[in-house]
Amino acid sequence: MTANDFAVVTGGSTGIGAEICRQMLEAGYEVISLARRKPAQSHARLHAVEVDLMDRSAAERAAADIADRFPISHIVHNAGIIRPALLSDVAQDDLQALTQLHLGAALTLVQAALP
Repeated sequence: MTANDFAVVTGGSTGIGAEICRQMLEAGYEVISLARRKPAQSHARLHAVEVDLMDRSAAERAAADIADRFPISHIVHNAGIIRPALLSDVAQDDLQALTQLHLGAALTLVQAALP
């Protein structure tokens, strides 16, 4: 890590994501947390962005915004959910939302962060 490294952590408001944020802050990173809710923790180097990454347009807007505001050097794509169902019961809307969250959002963030 170098001074002023900026890390984006998706799903950074609770659970594993919050712990990743905490440890990166402890290591000296500037951290941008992308999550549906603001994190409970606060820190001078923690920048919270509320966004639903399952919404493609919202993810694109958030990615463009943070890429304009911060020189992103690291991305930790931690956000994820599961919607358990039998294969015969999987809805196309669920499949599209999960694909957007687990794959589309990661690609959008990486593309926005590229120089």
